[in-house]
Amino acid sequence: MNTAFGVGPEYPVGWYAGFIDSIPVGMYRTTIEGKLVFCNRAFAQLFGFEKAEELIDYPVVKLYRNRKDRGLLIENVIKQGRVTDLPLYLVKQNGKPMVCSVSAQAVLDDDGVVVYLDGVIREITDPEDEENHSITMAKEEADDTDFVFLLNLRGEMVDMNQAYAELLGFGKEELTGKSLFEFMLPQEKYRFPLFLSELLQSGQQKGILVVIDRGGARHYLGMHALLVEGKGGLHLIKVVAQEATERMKQHKQQLSRERLLGVMEMAGGVAHTLNQPLTIISNLLHEVLSGFEPHERNYEKIVKIDTQIQKLNEIVRKIGAINQYEAMEYVAGIRIVDIDKASGMKQGGEVG
Repeated sequence: MNTAFGVGPEYPVGWYAGFIDSIPVGMYRTTIEGKLVFCNRAFAQLFGFEKAEELIDYPVVKLYRNRKDRGLLIENVIKQGRVTDLPLYLVKQNGKPMVCSVSAQAVLDDDGVVVYLDGVIREITDPEDEENHSITMAKEEADDTDFVFLLNLRGEMVDMNQAYAELLGFGKEELTGKSLFEFMLPQEKYRFPLFLSELLQSGQQKGILVVIDRGGARHYLGMHALLVEGKGGLHLIKVVAQEATERMKQHKQQLSRERLLGVMEMAGGVAHTLNQPLTIISNLLHEVLSGFEPHERNYEKIVKIDTQIQKLNEIVRKIGAINQYEAMEYVAGIRIVDIDKASGMKQGGEVG
């Protein structure tokens, strides 16, 4: 068995193995758990190994400067099926850091479960000393109302203007080296690696960035992110942003008004549609009851039916009286309209 890629029955054999091994771009397969199944010579040499065989049983997580980055890679590949040109901060065998662009896709077993990651990797580290990449913010680069900051390809802040530091409630020295990831909403953090990947591919990204300041307040920023070229490769991300919190509030208020209008229109239609058949049923039940004596068979059952019809009539009255949007938790994270609160009526039909 040819072992140019390492060990195991999954490896290519014969001339195909030699061909893959001669490709100057790093190629590899790992298990989800982090075992390197195979790699070609270019992959091994990228990390400072002479041969692929030297990586047998080498913990893949040791190739990452931050072990959490592998978790983010796995999470995004599982969610998206693949990632393209995702920038990652890795480390060579001798401890020297480097920035690499990684593209990977999920390999599924017969049951549709992700078992492997197949990928290609290339180094995009700027040959300049990585620790000296900070660029001073020139005052003429942005208006006084702009927030400007620089990120490395890991997403860590390497410089920012005073306005941005004050927005977050920190000194510039405190923010330097911190990841933008730390200031994002928890439910939005999974998008961060995708943002970096798409930025590396397209060269720029526009959108709304939500950051949390030192006091926990949210700030909505309309941002434009650009890759800044350094000698030998793309190295920094420059972000220029403007405050959009008020605009987002207005947008949410508009959505709330539209939602309320939709709820009120639907409620009025439902109440009108249900009212007529319920009135007919209620009248018929009263006619039937007038011909029964309390001691007769089925009298109590008809009374119970009439009671439930009255409850339905009360619900219809509440639906017709809805004048605000109020929701409540239902099941599995689903929210439904709280009829009592939305109509301003308490149990029993009383106005609150």
